[in-house]
Amino acid sequence: MTKPINVFILTYCRNPELFYGTALVFKTLRTGFPNARIRVVDNASLPEARSEIARLARETECALELLPAPGTTHHAFIERSLYELAATPELGDTAVFLDPDVCLWRDCEHLEFDALLAGLLLEAHNDEVMQCVTMPRLHTSFLWVTHAGRLVEEIEKLRRAHFDFQPFLPFSVKLGDLWLRYDTGASLYAAIPDACAGFDESHMDYYDHIYAGSHFDLWRGKHPGELRNFMETAHQLARTGDLKSLKGLWRRQAEVWHQSVRILKTPADVAGLSDTTAHQTPLGRGHPP
Repeated sequence: MTKPINVFILTYCRNPELFYGTALVFKTLRTGFPNARIRVVDNASLPEARSEIARLARETECALELLPAPGTTHHAFIERSLYELAATPELGDTAVFLDPDVCLWRDCEHLEFDALLAGLLLEAHNDEVMQCVTMPRLHTSFLWVTHAGRLVEEIEKLRRAHFDFQPFLPFSVKLGDLWLRYDTGASLYAAIPDACAGFDESHMDYYDHIYAGSHFDLWRGKHPGELRNFMETAHQLARTGDLKSLKGLWRRQAEVWHQSVRILKTPADVAGLSDTTAHQTPLGRGHPP
């Protein structure tokens, strides 16, 4: 018998043309988590989108919470969900956070990780779109928390030493001449890297993620050439419902991404950045591919 798993999904649709990104996860949700307790929180979507989200949640046997405007932030949603689960141990201790623009290809409920958190590890890299260095983190599109209670204990321990520590808050900061960006969860990864595990190729075969499903219009045309073309293709496949062609997307996705950015592993790598990437004011905050 598998241990209880709690899945949390934050949905948001402000543009009807992008509803395909919000609805995508529901097409394969019970393939990936056939028995899990799934909670969908709608973040003050458009009324017409909200009614469809409610229908999809019912059809996939998900609990649904409808947040009134102005809704919540992604990082606050993650932290609140973790703390609520830690306070109700009878529900189990495993938490999985999914973005709504993912597809799940096989049963994930038997997965096990020898770490507090697991997910796709994004290494530090120069970010031409955000014009900064983006710091490493486990991507929150599919974030697995093995022990919510223990993770909350670790966060509280860190806060006793650093009262203003915010584990999931995204922010950008200028350090000397360099802009650094800590996307959602990057602060937590920096604080407890030894408690984090990156997905390997076998884990990546369980799902695919198109990225920017709820806000693709804000990113369209801003990425370097091949990455821009790849994202357009991925979103078109999701828009038309061609799930078969999305399967295994992550392999080409990773290849194009690594061709489009510079991974930063040493101080010398950072020192070699051009003034046009990491030394300018960031453009804003969002999910980079």
